[in-house]
Amino acid sequence: MELFESGIGYSGINTARSALSSVLKPVDGMTFGAQESVKRFLKGVYEARPSNPRYTETWDVSKVLNYLKTISITDCSLKDLTLKLVTLMSLVSAQRGQTIHYLSLEDMVVSETSVTFIISRPIKQSKPGSKPTVVKFEAYPDNPNICVVTTLKAYLNRTSSLRGGAQQLFISHYKPFKPVSRDTISRWVKAVMQKSGIDVNLFKPHSTRAAATSKALLKSVPLEHILSVAGWSSSDTFAKFYSKPVINTDSFSNVLLQE
Repeated sequence: MELFESGIGYSGINTARSALSSVLKPVDGMTFGAQESVKRFLKGVYEARPSNPRYTETWDVSKVLNYLKTISITDCSLKDLTLKLVTLMSLVSAQRGQTIHYLSLEDMVVSETSVTFIISRPIKQSKPGSKPTVVKFEAYPDNPNICVVTTLKAYLNRTSSLRGGAQQLFISHYKPFKPVSRDTISRWVKAVMQKSGIDVNLFKPHSTRAAATSKALLKSVPLEHILSVAGWSSSDTFAKFYSKPVINTDSFSNVLLQE
């Protein structure tokens, strides 16, 4: 109640409930969060102050793609190649930064026209007993300069002599070339967004997920394909939190979601 009166919403209070359930001793065999009074209170909080999506609209991915086209895969610095790849991967797969961070050479299968990663580590939407997450990147021959497979192969070639025994896909672009953190992945995406003219004070790196899927839906990519690629089992999650009107819509490349 103190949290509620201080203005905290349902999501924050529900997090506090989970935290208390993990540290308080069960009462009559029931955890704190399972107590009937606590459940009724949280239901009332949700009705009075439900969780709302962060954004009411999203940015146009064409702005970022147009910027990435200016970065030559063969002539750019390792830093620019790294930031280009991580942003393309985020947009093409519509995956969270956590998933991009987990990509590993050990889990990678490379073919001429695709690169597939099989992630055995649990990610945010993983459920107990669920199958490993499969993230597949298809080649985009219409424009090799923004083809995620071409960019990835160039990155692997450029970093092969630098990474030592590091198996994590993304390593730092300066010595000692160690595996980077998830926060670094987010900073890289943010830097590209900012250089592309996206308002990073309003839109966070995670917004690539909504931007890519919203633009794909706008351009008539089948909803079932969007849900499959992004890892959503229900269209309700996409409709409530990610499907947004796109700001400043212009030409759109089919590179997104490989449709």
